[in-house]
Amino acid sequence: MKFKIFAAIAALSLTQCTSLNLEQCKHSDWYSLGMTDGNSGSASSTLNGYIEDCREFGLGVNTEQWTAGYRAGLENYCQPENGYKLGLQGSYYNGVCANNEFVKRYNEGHRQFEIKNKIARIQSRLKDIERELTQVNKKIHAKQDVASNKEDKKSLKNERHDLEKELMLLRIGAADILPIQLLF
Repeated sequence: MKFKIFAAIAALSLTQCTSLNLEQCKHSDWYSLGMTDGNSGSASSTLNGYIEDCREFGLGVNTEQWTAGYRAGLENYCQPENGYKLGLQGSYYNGVCANNEFVKRYNEGHRQFEIKNKIARIQSRLKDIERELTQVNKKIHAKQDVASNKEDKKSLKNERHDLEKELMLLRIGAADILPIQLLF
């Protein structure tokens, strides 16, 4: 039992970087390592890195075991709902799934992620514009470079108008996929 826990921890730690040391090359549970790589959606080329690392020590990699574990891990990773979750988190997808439904759900989730981020950027810029307008108004009231500040004010108001329009269009277009609390 302790060995299985150790092997699982070792396999997880190996995914943190692609470089294997001598002990890892000697004692790796290649099936578990492959499964961990598959479960995380790593590219199959990860195996090539292991082969190169272990070759430096004159050791081989059990590619059959790694591949079997990798395929089993991909079966878990390539589930459509996992694709949606990964897309929603903005996670990178390596193109390892042959499952079209996974890709479809990943794209749906990623689209929602991008819209949320764009809305957040627009809202942040709108807050910045309000601060800038407050400063410009203070300068105008203080009679500081009035003509230039009035131009700045006009430019800021135009930018605010354009961003508010874009925000409204994003919310309307995203109404079918964004939760209600993000829309208002």
